[in-house]
Amino acid sequence: WISKSGYVPKIGLQVHSFSHSAFVSPEFIIKSVKLFVHPAKEVERGTNLTLTCNAQVSHTGGRLPQYTYNFYKNFERKALHIQKMDAVEQVNFSIPNARAFDSGIYRCELVIEQQNLKSIKTVLEMFAVVQPAGLQVPELIVDKQRVSEGESVSATCRAEEEKGSLQFSFKDGTNEVHRESSEIGHVQTILTFHSARIARLSCLYLINQLESNISNVVTVEVQELDIRPTITFQPSTEVIEGDTVQIFCRVDSKFQNSTFSLKLIKGKDLLKPDMKNSNYSKVVQATDTGEYECRATINSVTKTDAQNLTVKELFSKPILTITPVGVFEGQPFTVTCKSSDFASERISRDQVKYSILMNGQSVTLGAFNGEYNATASTQTNGNYTCNAQANNILKWSQLQIFKAKMLVSKPIIEVVDKVVLDRPFKIHCRSEYGSFPINYTLIRNQKPLNQILSWHENDHASFSAVISTKEEIQDYKCIAQNSQNSPPLMSDALSAPVIGELTIMFIPVKKVSLVVLPGPDQVIEGTDVYLICNAGIGTPPISFKWYRLGNNSALMSNTVQVNNSAHKLPKVSSKDSGTYYCEAYNNGIEHSQSDKVTFTVIYYKYTNVFSQMFTFVLLPKTQTHLYQLERKPSSPFRS
Repeated sequence: WISKSGYVPKIGLQVHSFSHSAFVSPEFIIKSVKLFVHPAKEVERGTNLTLTCNAQVSHTGGRLPQYTYNFYKNFERKALHIQKMDAVEQVNFSIPNARAFDSGIYRCELVIEQQNLKSIKTVLEMFAVVQPAGLQVPELIVDKQRVSEGESVSATCRAEEEKGSLQFSFKDGTNEVHRESSEIGHVQTILTFHSARIARLSCLYLINQLESNISNVVTVEVQELDIRPTITFQPSTEVIEGDTVQIFCRVDSKFQNSTFSLKLIKGKDLLKPDMKNSNYSKVVQATDTGEYECRATINSVTKTDAQNLTVKELFSKPILTITPVGVFEGQPFTVTCKSSDFASERISRDQVKYSILMNGQSVTLGAFNGEYNATASTQTNGNYTCNAQANNILKWSQLQIFKAKMLVSKPIIEVVDKVVLDRPFKIHCRSEYGSFPINYTLIRNQKPLNQILSWHENDHASFSAVISTKEEIQDYKCIAQNSQNSPPLMSDALSAPVIGELTIMFIPVKKVSLVVLPGPDQVIEGTDVYLICNAGIGTPPISFKWYRLGNNSALMSNTVQVNNSAHKLPKVSSKDSGTYYCEAYNNGIEHSQSDKVTFTVIYYKYTNVFSQMFTFVLLPKTQTHLYQLERKPSSPFRS
C-alpha cells in the first residue's frame, strides 16, 4: 500500500510459535485486540511512528487458520493496510517521517475466518485544532434512547445549511466513535454499545479546516444484558493428581433458546469450544493447576466467570542421584531414584514404583525400590534417568550423564632438551592415559622435590633439574596419582644421553658469519648462488639453518662434522632477491646467528654483454677456500 503522501509504510512482525496439525480443525476465540502507538500519540513533525496491533487468541491447538490484520484511519470503511499471516499475535505498521496529514483516529482489527474484533480508537495528533465562530450548530438525532448491551442505535448528524464537503464527527462523551464525510449536509451511522452505562452522544463537523461547535447532547441508556455464566468444579476446586475432575459452564435457563456461545478457556488453551450441552472431564495432574474461564457471548457481548483449580501432587517428581561423586573404573557406585513428598491421604510411600534406565533401557527389571548398584566401567557409562509411578500417574527425573573416571597409568619420565653437566635441564613427566587432574611428583633418590597438578593433556608437568655427573641422571623418577583411593604409580629411572663438562669436552657455537658467492653485487639471473654459513668457534657436530628475512621457516637445515656448510640457490631469478641470514648450534643450548646479507639479482637483455661466474667451494675443517673461474666474451678461461 502507498499512501497519498507518497511514503511506503513498513510492516514489522513479532512471531509466536504454535503447534500445527494437518488433521485437526481447531476452535478458537479472539479475546482482545489492542492498538499501541510508539513513541507517543502526540509527536512532532518528522517523527517515525510505529502502530502495533496486539491480539490475544485462545484455541484448541492444531493448525490455526490464517490471521488477517486490518488497520483503519478516520473511520474509513476501507482498510488503510491489510496484513495476512499464520497465527501471529502482533503486527507493526510503520509511518516514517510523519506529517500533519497523518493526524487522525486509528484502529486495528483481527479477522480469523468469520470472527473479528476491533481495537479501541487511538488519536494521533501532529497539530492543534482552531475553534472558529459563525458555523451552523449541528443537530444530533437518534432512533432509540434505551437499548441493551450489544444493541445499536441509528444516529444522524445534520448541518444542512452548510455547503460543500463536511466531515462529521460523532462522539460518545469525549471519545470520538465515528467520522465520515458528506456532500449533502448530513451523515447517518450505526453506533453499537458493548457495555452497560449512560452514553452521552454528540456530534460536530469540519469544513475547510474549521471546526463547528458541538451539537446537542443525546443520552442513551444502555442496560446490562443479564446473561451471567457460572463455572463449577466437581468434586472440588482442590483435588489430588489422578482424580477425575468435571468442569461445568452454565447460563440462566431463560437464555437456553437464545443464540449464544459458551466456551471453556485456560490461559491460551481453548479447552472446549461448546459447553452449552456438555461438561468437560479430565484426569488431572499437577500441571492442570490454574485459572479456568467460562466465556459466554451473545450479540457481540461477552461475559465471563473464572475460578482457580488447585491440583496437589500425588507424589513429587523423582530425583536421580549417583554416588559417590567422581567414581573411578573398578569402584562400586549406586544410582538412587526417590520422590520426597507424598499425598499421604491417598497413597503410602511403598506404593510408588521406581524404574531406573540407562540410555533408554531399564537396568532394574523386576525391582522397583529405586536403587541400582554396579561396578564402574566403560559399560556402565551413559545417560541415566528414572521414573516414578503410582495410580496411573507417571513422572520422570532429570537426565544425568555418568562417566567413570580412569585411573592414571604408570608415568613416563623423559628430558625435554639435551642434558649438559652443571647446566639446568627440563624433565617432563606424563602418563599415556588417566582422568584429570593428575598430580605429578618429581623425586630424587626417593625424596620428593616438587609437585605439579596437571588439569588437561596440554598442561605439561615440567620440572627443572641439574646434575654434576653422568650417573646422577638415574637418580630421578616421577610419581603420578589421580585418586586418593588408589596408590600412586612410579616411573622408571630417568635415562638420557649426558654431555660432559663444558670446560674440557664442549665449546658452544660462536662467531657465525654468512658469505654469498658470487658477491652480493654480482648475482646474475640464471646463475647459481651459494650461501655459506661458517661457525668461527664451536665443537662439532654443528647444525646449520638458513633463513630468508620475512619467512619464519628455515630454507634448509643441515648437521655436519665441520664448522661450515653451504646452501645452494639454483638458477636464481628476481624473486630470489632479498635478505638472508643463518643460524648455527651444537649440543649446547645457545643458538648463534649471523649478520644479515642482502643481494639483488641482476638482469641483462643480452648474455654476451656480461661476465659469467663459476664458483667452486672447498670446505675442509674450519677454513673456507674459494676458487673462482671467470669467463669474459673476449678472453679464454683463467684461474
